[in-house]
Amino acid sequence: MFFLTLLVLIAVIPNVSSLECYVCEQQEGNDDKCVKTVRMCQKNEDTCASLILWTTPHEWTPRGERRHYISKGCDTKDKCTQLLYGLATVCSRNWYEDWACVECCQGDRCNRYVVVSRNST
Repeated sequence: MFFLTLLVLIAVIPNVSSLECYVCEQQEGNDDKCVKTVRMCQKNEDTCASLILWTTPHEWTPRGERRHYISKGCDTKDKCTQLLYGLATVCSRNWYEDWACVECCQGDRCNRYVVVSRNST
């Protein structure tokens, strides 16, 4: 009887070991929403992803100054890896041209920090 009860409990209790990732959408820095907002990922999402864009803003700025835009969220390892290799040719991190880079990691809240330039996080 004990084993039957144990099997029923295991079947009924949902899996609570889901991955947690920081989430934000096109923030100008890696602060506020990007390090304060966490989401529980779906079952099939096993990777935390960060997308970093260095580009001119949509609104007019003097001298066309570029800014960092950071987006974070949950993803699958395959999709994140495809994006990583797809952006490899434009991920130059040069200050004088637009670029986009993606970072993939696995582990709860592993996408807290991002590399926005060659010598900073």
